Amino acid sequence: MPGWNIHLEAGNRLANKLKFSAPKRKEFLLGCLLPDINNGYINKVKIRKHHHETHYAYNQKSSLNFYAENRSKILEKDPMFLGYLFHLYTDGYFNYDFYRTIKRHKLGQDKTHDEKSHIKHNDFYLYDACFHHTLGLKPEDLIWLAREANEVKSVEITPSEIQEIEDILIENRFADAVKGRKYLFYTKKRLDNLLEDMIESFQNDYIRRNHA
Repeated sequence: MPGWNIHLEAGNRLANKLKFSAPKRKEFLLGCLLPDINNGYINKVKIRKHHHETHYAYNQKSSLNFYAENRSKILEKDPMFLGYLFHLYTDGYFNYDFYRTIKRHKLGQDKTHDEKSHIKHNDFYLYDACFHHTLGLKPEDLIWLAREANEVKSVEITPSEIQEIEDILIENRFADAVKGRKYLFYTKKRLDNLLEDMIESFQNDYIRRNHA
């Protein structure tokens, strides 16, 4: 799945389009990371939950499930809920593009599922390393952001855990995972186009349609 810098790059571009104020931008960008937090992506998170729960991965597409359960918040453009939805949509869009393209061009016929997964993660990690984002948080932001984040049913997070998210982003530990790697399937240009297409598609599916 796309890494945090991809999620935040997409989030910042969409936040610009939506003209979010500074506080709403912080909420939205934190929301863009929230589905991963209680999975244990940060070291000190106290409450861990299954991916199935945090990513609403049942019955239909994750983003559709989340939207169905939180429609009123999405229609209000609540930034935390919108960011959460955008994370799920980004995961699904990138994942679908990879497997659809592999199948269309018959590029994965001789590869196992694990081999395909390795190729996907390699290229997404490389693209993630093209960006370096933080949430731009101040100490006084932590309490109110935790309060807003915990309004999402699947989230249980503390102010100190939000600070750890920011510390991870500042440290940019993701960059170490791609040293010496090369793209195995995509190119950077192809992923640039995919990112822009995804943002446009999300706006058509959840912003313009609902707020016309």
